[in-house]
Parts: sequence; structure tokens; C-alpha cells
Amino acid sequence: MSSGLQRRSVFDKTGGSLGGRSGLMMTPMVDVVLVILIFFMASTTIAGYEWFLEAGVEAENGAMVGAEQSRFTLPEAVIDVDLVRGVDGMTVVYGVSGDAGIPISRGVEMIGAMEIGDGGSLRVALGAGDDVPMGDVMAVHDAWNGRGVKVVMRTSR
Repeated sequence: MSSGLQRRSVFDKTGGSLGGRSGLMMTPMVDVVLVILIFFMASTTIAGYEWFLEAGVEAENGAMVGAEQSRFTLPEAVIDVDLVRGVDGMTVVYGVSGDAGIPISRGVEMIGAMEIGDGGSLRVALGAGDDVPMGDVMAVHDAWNGRGVKVVMRTSR
């Protein structure tokens, strides 16, 4: 006769083979991880652009509170100037006198005669063809640079 207390193992239920379900149940573990993930996602603030906007509130005396008076600055004005070698071998400047091309000597004169103010808010994008002499490129570059205008070299169109 045997007593009611017997030593049993996990494999007794499945008939002693490993073919049945054995090991940890992963479904509750995945459920818990997803709940924790959703909790952290819901409790995190998303810092968008609107969080970094500064608001200027006008005080009673007319002064702005919380923002500077002039936060808006205009971008630099850009003038596109192209140097092209003409059919007669002379360098032609485009972009100084409207759409018309003018000889380089006249272009340098016009640059010197322009009213451009301090020149700090002006930038020139200077492009030259491969056949334009370096002396002509430097003449136009120096004419703008002498007026206090920033010159940026770019590829020719």
C-alpha cells in the first residue's frame, strides 16, 4: 500500500516525455512588458517646436516682456554675377546691369559706382567659365570686396 504523498515531477503530467509544453509561459511576460512600455510612452513628454517658442507679452507701460524687441532679421541679399568669355575673346559680365552682358571694364566701373550702403547685408555669388582668365575673375572679385561685400565663388551656369 502506498501513501498519498508521492514524489512527482513536471514530466509526470505529460507522460514523461519532453514533447509536451514545458518551461516558462512567455505570454504573461510579453503582456507585462507591453504594459510597462505603454506606461513609459504615455508618461513621456514630446518636446516639439511649440515648446521652444518665446512669447512676447506687452506690459502696461508698452515694453515687451519675455522677448527681445527685434528678433526678426532679414537674410543677406544675394547677387548672382557670371563671367563669360565672349565670341570676340573679351570677358562679359552678367548680373551687374540687369540681364544684359557688359564688358568687364564697364562692369568694374559700375560696381564701384553702385550705392550699396555698408555692404554687410549683401553677398555676391560669383561664377566664371573655365575659359575666363583668372585676372578678370580677380578684378571683379576685388571690385566687390573693396566695397565691403562678401564674395562667394560658385560654379558657372
